Amino acid sequence: MNAAMTIISKINQNLINPIILLAFAVALIFFIFGVLEYLVKSKNDPSAIKAGAKHMGWGLFGMFIMVSVFGFLQLIINTFPIDNATKENVKKVLPIN
Repeated sequence: MNAAMTIISKINQNLINPIILLAFAVALIFFIFGVLEYLVKSKNDPSAIKAGAKHMGWGLFGMFIMVSVFGFLQLIINTFPIDNATKENVKKVLPIN
C-alpha cells in the first residue's frame, strides 16, 4: 500500500500539479488578453469589445472551475469524519491544507 501511495504521490507532484498550474496560468493569460483586447482594440474596432468580453469570460470561467474543484475537495476532506492517518495520506496526494 505504501508503494502505491508513493507512486501516486510522485505522479501527482511531478505531472498533475504542474499541469493544473499551467492550466490556471493559461486561463489567467487568456483573461488578461481579453482585458487588453477590450481596452486597446475597442477604440478602433467595435467588434473587439465583444471578442474581449468573450475572452475575459472564458478566462474567468476556467479559473473559477479550477478554484472550485480545490475548494470542493477541501470541503469533502473536512466534512467527513476520517482519522488523521487518512487525512495525511490524502494530503500527500492532494496538496491542500
